[in-house]
Amino acid sequence: MPTHKTVKRKTSDPQLPTRFSMVRSFQLADFVTLGNGVCGCLSLMFAMKALLTQNTDFLFSSFWCIPAGVVFDVLDGRVARWRRSTSLLGQELDSLADFCSFGLAPAVLGFACGFQKMLDLVVLTYFVCCGLARLARFNATVASLPTDQHGKVKYFEGTPIPTTLVIVGVLAYGVYCGKFWRFANPMFQHEGPFASFSQAFTPEYVWGGEISVFPGYELHPLVLMYGVSGTLMISRRLRIPKLLCAAKHIADGVEGIEGHIPRQREISRYMQHQVQANNFTNNESLQRIRAHRAEDVRKGFQHAWRAYKKYAFGADEINPLTLEPLTTRNGWGATLVDALDTIHIMGLHDEFEEAAEKVRQIDFEKNDGEPSKVFETNIRYIGGLISAFELSGNRMFLKQATSLADIMLEAFDTSTGIPWQMWDVQTGTGSSEAGPSTLNNLAEVGSYQLEFFRLSQLTHDPSYHKAAQRVFDVLLDSNEPRKGTPYSVPGLYPVFLDIKTGKFVNGKPNLGGGSDSFYEYLIKTWALSGFRLQRNLDLWLESLRSIKKYILSRGSDQRLYMAVGDDEGLDSISDTFTCFFPGTLALASRLLNDNETLGIAHDLLMSSYNTFSRMPTHLGPENFGFLPEGDSDSDLLESQRAEIKKYGFYLDHPYYLMRPEVIESIFYFYRITGDERYADWIWQIWQGIKVNCAVDGGYAGLRDVRIGRRGGLIGKQESFVFSETFKYIYLAFATPDVISLDDYIFSTEGHPFKRSTSFNGTF
Repeated sequence: MPTHKTVKRKTSDPQLPTRFSMVRSFQLADFVTLGNGVCGCLSLMFAMKALLTQNTDFLFSSFWCIPAGVVFDVLDGRVARWRRSTSLLGQELDSLADFCSFGLAPAVLGFACGFQKMLDLVVLTYFVCCGLARLARFNATVASLPTDQHGKVKYFEGTPIPTTLVIVGVLAYGVYCGKFWRFANPMFQHEGPFASFSQAFTPEYVWGGEISVFPGYELHPLVLMYGVSGTLMISRRLRIPKLLCAAKHIADGVEGIEGHIPRQREISRYMQHQVQANNFTNNESLQRIRAHRAEDVRKGFQHAWRAYKKYAFGADEINPLTLEPLTTRNGWGATLVDALDTIHIMGLHDEFEEAAEKVRQIDFEKNDGEPSKVFETNIRYIGGLISAFELSGNRMFLKQATSLADIMLEAFDTSTGIPWQMWDVQTGTGSSEAGPSTLNNLAEVGSYQLEFFRLSQLTHDPSYHKAAQRVFDVLLDSNEPRKGTPYSVPGLYPVFLDIKTGKFVNGKPNLGGGSDSFYEYLIKTWALSGFRLQRNLDLWLESLRSIKKYILSRGSDQRLYMAVGDDEGLDSISDTFTCFFPGTLALASRLLNDNETLGIAHDLLMSSYNTFSRMPTHLGPENFGFLPEGDSDSDLLESQRAEIKKYGFYLDHPYYLMRPEVIESIFYFYRITGDERYADWIWQIWQGIKVNCAVDGGYAGLRDVRIGRRGGLIGKQESFVFSETFKYIYLAFATPDVISLDDYIFSTEGHPFKRSTSFNGTF
């Protein structure tokens, strides 16, 4: 069976990228970089033309191409910052262009000027190899070099490759003064382009002459300047201050939407903001209660895990009612991977080692034959593997995460860089969940930042981070808020967009399914980056202003709800997905030391928890609606009016699928405030889950939260039950230093990533 790397694609496939898609995806800075490469190529060709014709005009043309390349080399970074856009190929293009212009071309010029003895060739080859090694080392180690307050490296290890311009200057001066070519002397006469060619490079006409190293092997001493230059390039002891050469390849997103790059004092101020409370009650009685509750949750997890291991180990899911293994996420073992960090956190060492061995056997280049949902693959598999690596230190997890991410990166190979919604790893083709279209939604194009940023840090490969940030480049460049269009309010983004154009098409802005994690990752990726990704913060603050103005609405019960809408109006409906927002907003308020926003987050938490606490099962519905304060209820059904009177809201879809969002937000408030009532709320929900959802195969969904098991169960237990629901419940009763919010950032799938991993603005 073909892998994703070897598959042959039919040219008639309608889902192939459009013609010239690679060139069309180039940014202006990339074309400037290509100008550098063109200068290098022309220099090589002019040097060869000079050898053929013995015409110094071509030689001087070759010389002039090198400083021209330096101009392009300086301009490409400036253009990228001016345009606030880069492509996935930017760093690679720059390195290859530099090698051509400042590595190969100077060496060929040396050969053309007479350094043609065997030992000369050895020195020239050494010089070229040093230049190649220098560029490779820079790309691999720049992320580890110290930076200034702007995120730029303070020095380079070894001389940068463009310093070979000095050698070119020496050669040009020598040719101008007749120190190299015999026919540079106007008195030299020859007939035809090759007359007396063998006498053109006699020792007396190579500046500095030649010496005999040993019989039969001569050397031109001047060629040693190439050897010195190459040695200086690869030196790790030689440090060139940034004043002599500006740092390149600052990570995408470090520069804000107004061009601001955070200074170290700003970053230091944010680092002083404590997220997690330090006033947890620690009397002996309460500690015993917490320990008992944590153990009870742990046993509940083990009950579900034993059933999965017995009947479906390695499958994506288990049907908790029929005990059948289910393939829902390509057959790679979604529950297996998603649960890894929860197993580790709970201290289930034997289960963790057994699961790790199973993960080692996964081959991500083979699947069940169905396309992968790229977003879900990222948050469940890649995120789960990265977190397992960070918690355990087992590099097998990182290797598997990188292997899968490399496959999923192919889904970003579109004309805009916005990923396909679905990706077939067998055929290497993309599609939309809705069929033959190029639609995707906001959450599924904008929720790669956290995982891809951390993967770039761990691998020192910027391509993952670049791919995730490229989505923002396109969305910002392709859409301007304009009244009367789908995108009418700055920072409130419609749900659906076309990946071919990058333009929003429809779907009223909201914080629920299809949008939720896009906003979540703005603030969380900023925090994970050590507060350096300024653009993320700028976009978060812009969105938050509009959310407060257009999305939040008081209900007839005086509670604050999250609705759907923009400046054209508001729909008073919501879903359980929106209930992540109070917790994320609370986290943001502590990161930014914003108590006013914390108050808003608390009001939203109260309405979210109310959808659970008012139900006799202590479990909440999938979808619900409310009556905005001051609005008439004449458009509502009688049953809806009755439920609003009874509960403060009405149930639209009354089923519960063990979703974690309400529990997640309560957990954040517990860890941020230290208030034990929030832990008690989570305990009540856990009791509701045990009473209403527990079955032999784990925990099933509930068809109607108003009547509990009498209304029937749903044979569904998604992997997030293990990665999120159980994790947040358990952590509410574990000691607060376990996965502290000051030490970790949770992904949208509940995977904790370490905040201590350093980032200096580059990879």
